[in-house]
Amino acid sequence: MIETIWNNFHHQLLAFITNKVRDPVLAEDILQEVFIKVQKNIEQLNENDKLKSWLYQICNRTIIDFYRSRETGDHTDDVEKLIASEESYRDLEQINRCISILIDDLPENIRSILIASELEQEKQQVIANQQHLSLPAVKSRIARGRKKLKNKLQACCDFEFNENGPKAHCKSYCGCGDGY
Repeated sequence: MIETIWNNFHHQLLAFITNKVRDPVLAEDILQEVFIKVQKNIEQLNENDKLKSWLYQICNRTIIDFYRSRETGDHTDDVEKLIASEESYRDLEQINRCISILIDDLPENIRSILIASELEQEKQQVIANQQHLSLPAVKSRIARGRKKLKNKLQACCDFEFNENGPKAHCKSYCGCGDGY
């Protein structure tokens, strides 16, 4: 099970952690800590459909723990920002649910390329080689996919932005959520 989780999520989690700590080497170390915690606590996960949010919560808490364990007070603001972002995590989960549903609704030739580029962070040239397409064709499909996804997301959800990040009010047009 751990190997499957690693294969499915480690690239996304590493990108998330790197974005928070801004140090690729440190991000790798924190990712290892995250997977140690996952291995120790996997039996606590009751529903597999909540795996992704559980993993991101572990990432956030591990980053917070890292900053708190440092002796200096240089990172107090960083810890406070991470705690605030954890508090707004439910909003991000809602947005992610909507995006997942809306991506699944895109045409396959666009969906697979958009997932590889945006979610799996594959280089566009690698995608072009894998899909037996030219690089301009891949770039065009990514641009079309982003535009279609943006239009669908705007039709489905209203967004507010504050210091803690985005907050979505979904209309359940796409079937994604609570309609709150």
